[in-house]
Amino acid sequence: MNNFLLSFNDMLAFELSILTITYTVLTIAIFLQVFCFKRSMEAIETIAFTVSLLLLVVSISLSPLSNDGTSPTITTLVCMVLVSVTTFLSTLKERVHAIPSIYKKIHSYLAFMLFFAVILSHWVGFVYYVEYSIVVFLVGSVVISMVVIRLTKPKKRYVHLEKSNRVFSLVFMVIVPLILVFHFGFEKAYENFPIDFLLYIGFTLLAISKIYDDLQRLSLINKGVEPHKRHFENYGLTLREGEIAALLSKGITYKAISDQLSISLPTVKTHAGNIYKKCSVKTRYELTQLLNS
Repeated sequence: MNNFLLSFNDMLAFELSILTITYTVLTIAIFLQVFCFKRSMEAIETIAFTVSLLLLVVSISLSPLSNDGTSPTITTLVCMVLVSVTTFLSTLKERVHAIPSIYKKIHSYLAFMLFFAVILSHWVGFVYYVEYSIVVFLVGSVVISMVVIRLTKPKKRYVHLEKSNRVFSLVFMVIVPLILVFHFGFEKAYENFPIDFLLYIGFTLLAISKIYDDLQRLSLINKGVEPHKRHFENYGLTLREGEIAALLSKGITYKAISDQLSISLPTVKTHAGNIYKKCSVKTRYELTQLLNS
């Protein structure tokens, strides 16, 4: 009996440790992503995806406090739908694909219907069917997203993440469906052998990869890094555009560039628009990568 209690306590301590690490790493990842977003270096879809992962982890870890510990709470079901939506949208945002926009709308409509079904089931009492519908939706969204990653090429700004994205896509295609099937199909066994820590570890590794990516992006705008001047001529930038492009690549704000070069803020924005157009980029991050390559 004592050995059993010791083993149970060890397992609980281990899971709490993993959970604490997951909370911390996901929070740091969100902070860095918001910081990069303000510098036009990150997509809002990526931030939403990471936030949804954190919300899901919080909901799963707190669910035993509000029910029998096996069936998911309403909050967990809602978070699962959020992860489904953000996984699909963030994947499409990062890949070069030919998927018609109508499929994105259909996916969003299905998510909205499931949101409504979750809320309605709280009063009507058909939670059982809603649970399995959401599991199917989440597994389908994850598998489709991962298949898209495997079959398409990344957009220019995400090329450096290609190897890690393909590894994670393969891992998530296996881990996420496996855990969900085990959780919903074998609740009694799940109660005696909790495996949520596998999901926490997967989310932690994914968040670490995103933190590393954002730190790489931020290192590109280090003021000690000078862009290659030859790019100014290659892309037909004027002398003034070259000056502004160099400042943009260092992370200088439009207002600071305006003050430093003694030109109006609208003029800076006009030059920046011309620079992006000539260099065929859409964000400051893409411009920085281009000029420092």
